[in-house]
Amino acid sequence: MAHTHLVAIYPELPRLESQLRMSEFPDLKQEKLETLYMGGGTPAMLGVEGLKSLVNGINEVFPLREIKEWTVEMSPAHMDEGLLVALREMGVNRLSIGVQSFCDKTLQRIGRRHSMQDALAAIRMAKKQGFENTGVDLIAGLPGVDAAEWSETLEQALALGVPHLSVYALSVEEGTPLAHQIGLGKVVIPDDDAVLDTLAGTEDVLKGAGYERYEISNYAQPGCACEHNVGIWRGNDFLGLGPAASSRIGSRRWTNNSSLADYMESILQNSLPPREEDALDPADDALERVTFALRLNEGFDPYAAAMRFPILGDKADAWERRFEACARQGLVERGGVRWRLTSRGREVCDAVIRDIF
Repeated sequence: MAHTHLVAIYPELPRLESQLRMSEFPDLKQEKLETLYMGGGTPAMLGVEGLKSLVNGINEVFPLREIKEWTVEMSPAHMDEGLLVALREMGVNRLSIGVQSFCDKTLQRIGRRHSMQDALAAIRMAKKQGFENTGVDLIAGLPGVDAAEWSETLEQALALGVPHLSVYALSVEEGTPLAHQIGLGKVVIPDDDAVLDTLAGTEDVLKGAGYERYEISNYAQPGCACEHNVGIWRGNDFLGLGPAASSRIGSRRWTNNSSLADYMESILQNSLPPREEDALDPADDALERVTFALRLNEGFDPYAAAMRFPILGDKADAWERRFEACARQGLVERGGVRWRLTSRGREVCDAVIRDIF
């Protein structure tokens, strides 16, 4: 399908999917939409008119006027002032910019389309247009990045004064150019220990600059945490629209298949897109919702979780004992009535969650 045709037709599809979901879950009509996150890194490819069409369509189904936080992911390669002005007029109040690195050679090595100057200009442009709550994404453990370069990347991010920084460990996805280069031996990525050392050093630097590590991969100045993601980690319901989008409503959770062609074909035939879906029993649903809280620095209170979900009431004492055991290993610590991961515990978060829950 030609790119221009895709851009013309795609903004209509999320509206149609949301209408189908509304028929599937009539109670959604009573829900107040609190946050909206437009992701995938490339919403700007729709252009101003495409984004307006997308927003107008969603607004017909879910009123957007009272949204507290509306985030749009942006790539520096696709940002311009006209687009940012339009986003502000629509009601967007938060940007997440995928910078990844402030080194041109590294950006070229990993196949990014923007330069360091593009990234700097994008962040300054966002501030100029009034986007004070702007987040920047960085990736630790990129091939060829030594300690000095990573330190310069952090210093550059801090100098820009952005209130939110996401620092992710490199994840190599199959089928990407980077994965191909690694397979050929042309690129070598750091081992796990080196990445963990980088992340530990990053925490020291950012905490020293006044940022709180409010979630394993996310740092923010006071009042600037991403409320959309925090809501998901607290176990709230969420609805995702589009290819590869994930959702959780009641005891059901699903992820749309990633094929854009299949998504479009289904929606245009007035059918829900193909998806992988689970229906959890009440105990499993409750347990899964509360375990995500341990990713957050605010921590986890076993007894509050049991009060929120009475079906878990008989587990609180056992959880408390397991937290105490993990504390003796230096993996968690108590803050009031809540338990939270230590820096060491964050390194092995999944293992701690398995041990406790």
